[in-house]
Amino acid sequence: MAKTNDILNKVELVSSEAVSDALSSTLPKFTKVQLVQSEKYVHRRDALNALLEDNKTYSSTEVDGILKKFDEGGKA
Repeated sequence: MAKTNDILNKVELVSSEAVSDALSSTLPKFTKVQLVQSEKYVHRRDALNALLEDNKTYSSTEVDGILKKFDEGGKA
């Protein structure tokens, strides 16, 4: 029974990552400048300037994840 649970856990992990990747690829992407200037992140501008790369685009979901990880004390 333990092997069955291990397999199910791995399937769930792979499935959730695949769904997350699929959703991320269809969401609109924004530059660092656009995100820093947006109203949504008005109180997080300093963090965004420090955490995001200049020549990369990000979805809102990606940015929220980066900020959450940062808030929890992890590196982005």
